[in-house]
Amino acid sequence: MQNNSWTHFGIIILGLWLIASAFSFSHNSLAITVSDVVSGLLVILLTLCWMSHPCYWPRWALALVGVWLQFAPLIFWAPVAVSYLNDTLVGAAIIALAVLLTRDTLEESVPGATVPPGWSYNPSSWPQRIPIIFLGFFAWMFARYMAAYQLGYLESVYDPVFGDGTLDVITSKVSKGFPVADAGLGAMAYTIETLMAAHGGVRRWHTIPWFVVLFAILVVPLGFTSIVLIMLQPIMVGHWCFWCLLTAVSMLFMIALALDEVIAVLQYLHRARKEGRLSKVFWRGGDAEGELVDTRTASLSSLRMFPSMIWGISFPWNLWVTALLGIWLMFSPSILGEKGIVADLNHIIGALTVTFSIISMAEVARAARYLNIVFGLVALILLFFTQGAGLISQIIVGFALIGLSLPRGQIKERYGTWDRWIF
Repeated sequence: MQNNSWTHFGIIILGLWLIASAFSFSHNSLAITVSDVVSGLLVILLTLCWMSHPCYWPRWALALVGVWLQFAPLIFWAPVAVSYLNDTLVGAAIIALAVLLTRDTLEESVPGATVPPGWSYNPSSWPQRIPIIFLGFFAWMFARYMAAYQLGYLESVYDPVFGDGTLDVITSKVSKGFPVADAGLGAMAYTIETLMAAHGGVRRWHTIPWFVVLFAILVVPLGFTSIVLIMLQPIMVGHWCFWCLLTAVSMLFMIALALDEVIAVLQYLHRARKEGRLSKVFWRGGDAEGELVDTRTASLSSLRMFPSMIWGISFPWNLWVTALLGIWLMFSPSILGEKGIVADLNHIIGALTVTFSIISMAEVARAARYLNIVFGLVALILLFFTQGAGLISQIIVGFALIGLSLPRGQIKERYGTWDRWIF
């Protein structure tokens, strides 16, 4: 109780703030007012329950209230900006206090190593997670900016590259097909991903495997899907969106940075399955072999921390070139005047080439670069449907993608049993 007392009272203050703000701010919405009052009361009651009966479920119930506060301004189309700002920030603060800043005695009690067996570094260390947190925060801010227009708080959206492209995308039929502001949904997802990246200690790869797996599901498959959809906007909408592309780039590097921890968790769960204790270990964590003390990672107060932020990531020149070729394929239809199936397929394979080039910069996913060979073959097939400058472009890009996807590039770190899958 004493270790977490300040977080308890901090959450209660946030509950009182929600109730007070329901009457002190002009929400112009009965639904938002009722939501704030009910959420505030729930926050106070759940916190009192947590204080009187220390257990886990009130913490996660509070986190769900925080998630609801992220969603409520969207589902009720909050008519004033203060409602959206108040609910989303208070919701994020409740999640942070209830889950992130509260000592987890169960996690701390789990014995075991800090560095996974056979690894040269700890993928759950704070320097490894800080870039993910910042990239998630940037994506959150980009999405909030677009959501502010969709919700009616801004009269215009600035796009420094594509003119009215961002405006055309976020007001398109595809965007309006969602029952809520789709940029707001993205902002909510990036908020949760940012907060989840900050949860847990430096041994979380074996102390809370279920949480890392959940984080991986949000970041990797869902992130990959959203990235591809964003990059295919010229096909679906007919315009480019600068802020959407910045969000996609942030998500791509988030995926690349998060994959090593995912591999460490999967290795640990694989060993647990062979020992017949998968279910128990997945939900409650367990002991793990490896280095007990992480002697390599620098302190957060040291400048030597910065190189450790990108352990597990390397930047072979050939992957940068394939990424640039992918960008060219994405924009070549507009530059060369290509139409129809050639333009559409170039948009698709260009987006996928950029995606897998950046993901392959993660050493644990280096083999993913071979998918660019497939995209190179598709580019060569398309030359039969093009002529002039487009024909030359398809030939050069196709053969270049195939050739540049063959070199593996330097691998600087060790990943235990996963090393054999890095080829």
